[in-house]
Order: sequence, then structure tokens, then C-alpha cells
Amino acid sequence: MSNGKFPAFSVLMTVYEKEKPSFLDQALKSIENQTVKPHEIVIVKDGPLPVDLDEVLQNHEKSFVHVYKVIGLPKNIGRGLASKRGIEEISTEWVARMDSDDISEPNRFELQLSALVNNPSITVIGGMVKEFFGNKDNIVGIKKIPLHNDEIVKYANYRNPINNPTVMFRKEALIRIGNYSSLNILEDYDLWIRFIASGYELMNLDSTLVRMRVSNGMYDRRGGIHFLCTYIKMKNRWRKMGVGSLKTNIISDLMMGMNTLIPGKFRKVIYQRVLHKF
Repeated sequence: MSNGKFPAFSVLMTVYEKEKPSFLDQALKSIENQTVKPHEIVIVKDGPLPVDLDEVLQNHEKSFVHVYKVIGLPKNIGRGLASKRGIEEISTEWVARMDSDDISEPNRFELQLSALVNNPSITVIGGMVKEFFGNKDNIVGIKKIPLHNDEIVKYANYRNPINNPTVMFRKEALIRIGNYSSLNILEDYDLWIRFIASGYELMNLDSTLVRMRVSNGMYDRRGGIHFLCTYIKMKNRWRKMGVGSLKTNIISDLMMGMNTLIPGKFRKVIYQRVLHKF
């Protein structure tokens, strides 16, 4: 289905039982209605799904025969391992990620593929996200990140440099760095660090590629002692891989400590009015 002037690409999505059918339906429609369409859409069911979620997938499969590949896992194993299973089914060089409750902008893939054609050394390409609550036009934040590889590497010393819902990457490079891991916290951040540590070039577009659904629960998940301990542990691991220094670790650990130990309602204010202000 891809335009001939661009490389073929696939979309990879994982779905689990707690997703809302209407959210999944919106996410899939935003893929199908792109100005440049994917060669295939690989969906991994991370454990058995309720009937209403299965019906959404079946309806889309019927409408786009030979485009969807749906893999069912017998039990929930987490997004990292489910993604790894999905990679096995990808037949194209390029893979675009998509979350099951987000909405891609209609020209997302066209923008990314155009940039890749003009920058053949790039292995990972992402972009900006608009965060919305409820209605997709109710924008509550914009997650901006650095654009060029040197800036991305410096930024990675402190914060996650890629918006995962927007990303497109080379499948072969992903496999070379060890594929998706079994981590359930900071798994995306860890992936980009491994790309950086392996010498691959990353890029972000100065365009909104995805509208990302947020909820109060999202801010709660970014807090707590367990999250902070995992963060400190991972930052030390990444420093040993060559990304970060003792100084940047101390600074980022202190910043994360303050962020994770405050109540969720205050964390929400910080994200919307400071970190993701628009």
C-alpha cells in the first residue's frame, strides 16, 4: 500500500484487555486514513481480549484484507515482550510504532518518510506530540523534544529524547541492539539509549505527528518510590553504556526525586504548565 517514492513500512501496535474499544477504533482509523499508507499493520494482542475489543479488530481486518496481521498471545506478557513478538512478523525495513489509544495526524507517515529519504543516515525518527484529555481537540500539553542527533544525545542525559508514540525505526538496527526488552518501566527510554550507545543517528521532526491521550492515571504512574528506584538504577546502567555522567546523573536523579515524591495532582500541574506547556 506504500507510495512508490517511499520505502515500504509497517505499523506495530500492542493491545491489551483494558483498552477501550472506541479508543482502539480511533487509533486504527488514524493509521488507515494516512496520506501515505503502511504496507502492513501488525497487531499483537497481549493476552486474551474482551469480545468488544476483538470485534473492533475484526471489523478493521475485514475492511483492509491482507493488510492486518493479528497475533494473539495466550497471556499478558507486557508491552516490551509483546512488541518483540510483533517484530518477528514485520516484513519491511521500516517500523512505525502506534499506541492503541492515540491518534496519528493524517500526514504523519508522509512527513517521516520524506525526512528519511532526505536523510539516509537516520535510523530512528520521531516528532512532537500534542497531549489531549477526552476530546482530541482538547489539547492540554505539547511534548517538545530536540531535533538533531547531537542535541538528542545531550538531552538523553537528563530526559527521554524521543516521543515513543511517534517513532519510526529500522527493524535491522533494532534487532542489532537487542530488540525490545522485558522492562515495564522506562522501557522506551532504555531503547533510545541503546540506539545512542550503539552509534546510530536519531532525529525528531519539528511537527506534531501524534495526538496522545492522557489521563489522571498517567501522572500517578510517574510517581512513587518504586519508579524512582528504577529510574536511578537505569540511569547508572546507561552511564556505564556511555550515555550520561556522574554529574548529569546526580542532577537528573534529584529532579526526578522531587517529581516522583510529590502528590499526583501536583505532578499533573508541573507537566501541563511547565514541562509540556504550549
